[in-house]
Amino acid sequence: MSLSHDTSAGITSSAPSSGVVAPGLLGRVKRMLLAPGTEWLRVARENTTPVRLFCGYVMPLAGLAALVALARFSKTVHAPLASALAMVALTLGFEVLAVYVVARIINVLAVSFRGLPSRNQALKVATYAFTPLWVAALFIALPALSVPMLFLAGLYHTYLMYMGLKVLMKSPRDRALGYATTVVLCTIILYIVFTQISVGLGESLHLGRFRAFG
Repeated sequence: MSLSHDTSAGITSSAPSSGVVAPGLLGRVKRMLLAPGTEWLRVARENTTPVRLFCGYVMPLAGLAALVALARFSKTVHAPLASALAMVALTLGFEVLAVYVVARIINVLAVSFRGLPSRNQALKVATYAFTPLWVAALFIALPALSVPMLFLAGLYHTYLMYMGLKVLMKSPRDRALGYATTVVLCTIILYIVFTQISVGLGESLHLGRFRAFG
């Protein structure tokens, strides 16, 4: 099956009401965290463009997380303003790239787990499954809470991925868990690579051992 099977027919068959408009940012975050089952069904029916996903969801949440990381980092390292801004830009850039790459992985693996390839639906899954990770990043400034919150967020990220792959990528229940686990493992490897790159860039920007993620 071709990966270009991102047709409207494929999406329509799984979401008859494709004209549904996405809700506001805070409403989506709240329902994705508290009522993911019904929220994924709503997401499947939405006609959302990649530009809207990145500009209206990924960048605001990832940007907020980057600013919190900057605030924590600034307490220990007094970096020039230009370097600090570069840190925020790097962190945000890595987050955006991570969502894009994970979406591609989801789409490429769909057939292997008896799912229906769709680049648009895969991007939705990747975007909204990252929600708990971005929310948990807000606790980075609180050392006592940051580690447990990030751990719980990682578990919930896997759960959201599992549910999203079932609903949007049409992976059967008996294959969706393996699908989600594979995608999450690829995500972890991706973040490790990005972290190592950010350390090297941090040195060149006089930020010490700056790490984009934690």
